[in-house]
Amino acid sequence: MFCTVVEQDFDNDFLSQIDRVEELVSLTDKLDDETLICECFCVDVADIRQLCHENKKPDLEKLQNEFNLGQGCQGCLKRIDSWVNKIF
Repeated sequence: MFCTVVEQDFDNDFLSQIDRVEELVSLTDKLDDETLICECFCVDVADIRQLCHENKKPDLEKLQNEFNLGQGCQGCLKRIDSWVNKIF
């Protein structure tokens, strides 16, 4: 199935909210289990919580060894400041 983009008139307030999505997401306290952290290796928040549950904080070395975190495009490591403190 193909999607076609239909031009619509959008409310300026709505458009400004879209521009601020990343900022608004960063205001949340904790991430949902299903939030994907590493797209290359399909590592989500639940995976990280399960692996690092003992210390209640993400252990980057463990994550790299277990899930190859950062071994693909490295986007997860480039955005680490946006998720590392929202896991536990």
